[in-house]
Amino acid sequence: MHFKRRLYVAIHIGLTVALALVGGIVYATETINNPEVRARVELMQGLKAQMKLLGETASGAQPFDADKVSAAITALQQGADGVATAFRPKADDPASQALPEIWASPAEFRQKTAKLVKTVADLDGAEQGALAGTLDPVLAACKDCHGRFKMQ
Repeated sequence: MHFKRRLYVAIHIGLTVALALVGGIVYATETINNPEVRARVELMQGLKAQMKLLGETASGAQPFDADKVSAAITALQQGADGVATAFRPKADDPASQALPEIWASPAEFRQKTAKLVKTVADLDGAEQGALAGTLDPVLAACKDCHGRFKMQ
């Protein structure tokens, strides 16, 4: 029991760190003039919302609801599948936090987005403990990509 509590606390802390990293994308989309960049930001905000729900559920901050968890995992999987495509055209906007390294190092970016897709596919939403045990690699994939390709 003590181990589970520590695991939930660690996940909660990890989620907080990940959300801080992702939090920079919360620009009001009205301030983004480029429609491709606006679509990217909306995609990333959607991923952030799903991660928040899953993280709060995994940590016990929200009660486990199998239907909500399943819907969040499905939305996260669909969104993760679209990340690489959303960055394919080199589109920029003053409000964007995407670094030019995305387009200078496309193979590395594709590798990191593929890791995200794989970790999201491995999420187990059967129950709180299973979700908690499979969410950390997703958080690590997010942090890894943002650390390299997003302004902090």
